[in-house]
Amino acid sequence: MVDPVEVQEIFGQVSSLLDAGETAEAINILQDLHPADSSEILYELSAEHQVTVLREMTDEETADMLEEMDEDEMAEVVQNLSVGELADILDEMEPDMAADLLGELGEEQTAALLEEMEESEDVAPLLAYPEDTAGGIMNTPRHMLRRLMTAAQAMAFLREHYADEHDLYYLYVLDRHRRLVGIVSLRALVLALPEQTLDEIMDRDVLTVRADTDQEEVARLLARYNLLALPVVDEEDHLVGLVSVDDVVDILEEEATEDIYRLAQVSGDAEIFSPIHRAVGSRLPWLVVNMGTAFLASSVVAFFEGTIAQAALLAAFMPIVAGQGGNAGTQTMTIMIRSLALGEIELSDTWRALLHEVTVGLIHGLVIGLSVGLIAWLWKGNPMLGMVIGVAMLGNLLVASLAGVLIPMLLRRLKIDPALASGVFVTTATDVLGFGLFLGLATYYIAWLR
Repeated sequence: MVDPVEVQEIFGQVSSLLDAGETAEAINILQDLHPADSSEILYELSAEHQVTVLREMTDEETADMLEEMDEDEMAEVVQNLSVGELADILDEMEPDMAADLLGELGEEQTAALLEEMEESEDVAPLLAYPEDTAGGIMNTPRHMLRRLMTAAQAMAFLREHYADEHDLYYLYVLDRHRRLVGIVSLRALVLALPEQTLDEIMDRDVLTVRADTDQEEVARLLARYNLLALPVVDEEDHLVGLVSVDDVVDILEEEATEDIYRLAQVSGDAEIFSPIHRAVGSRLPWLVVNMGTAFLASSVVAFFEGTIAQAALLAAFMPIVAGQGGNAGTQTMTIMIRSLALGEIELSDTWRALLHEVTVGLIHGLVIGLSVGLIAWLWKGNPMLGMVIGVAMLGNLLVASLAGVLIPMLLRRLKIDPALASGVFVTTATDVLGFGLFLGLATYYIAWLR
């Protein structure tokens, strides 16, 4: 393993060697690296050098590097290879990764590659599933145990079929119709009498998912139950695939990145050096929406223009009301969105979550309200000003708690991603109601604030 700075240094060395025609030495450097590092260097090379490297390295080495890339990166790197060359590489890749790569290619090219491949039967069925589902990330199951096998037969079966395998996570048991009927631990198998059947020692309680289950839910189940793999079954419980923990590591990163970006109203595929037109296109629409909500908050302030004219010192405290309310709302909203994403709460938990967050908001409001009120009193020497801003702060933090819970829940009920739209509405609620409450109270007590 090397750090990012070293990777860039090695990239310079490899690129220079390839420019000088010293291909063998460049290949030796790449072969000594972990595939995750060599794949990064490969992707940064020119198209001409990429083809040179891919043709000099073994199909297995190339497959290992490609599997470290995203689907679109894989497709870009292999675009100049012939059908025969790419088919040989696909045969060395994990079926789910090969399916991901084929999904990025055109229909004609995909058909030609499947025809050329020697192991297309493991890949072709996976292309029927959407890429963001369990079916889209699973691998085709192989060498499953049968329930009427004896323990001795099962051990011989494992020695024969798994001697060189690295993906023996769990021992799933099928009946003669390939229906998943149980799971056997290796410990139970070793301790069983040789003549005992797997039907006698297997655990029939197996956690499964359907092929159309969202990949984020699959990742959540693997993490929640500390599983290394999860079987995928159809409507009749036939085993159609297995999702291993390494299949979802990248998904967890992708989903977390997507949610973070959406909280900021940024496209999930945004990157710091993405093309200018794409960066502008993904961000500008939400800035326009935010501009509209900002004018809504400004209209509330404009409504109390007369009050502000009579007590100009109110303007100094307005950012405090808006800032604290926005921060509190963002805190609650973020916790709610994370809990919804991880399946920790459902729509039925709305009132329980609301009661919890309103209690927290009340305590925060009392502490912050009293503190701000006291500071305002001591700063400006006006106890009524302290009372007005203190009460307004309490009210706005309660509003923030309400909005932070109800808005994500409402968006989820409407089947809109809460991470995408909650921020705009929560901020608008705290700004509008916070300014309205603060300036409304100031209007009522204006005689004591002049």
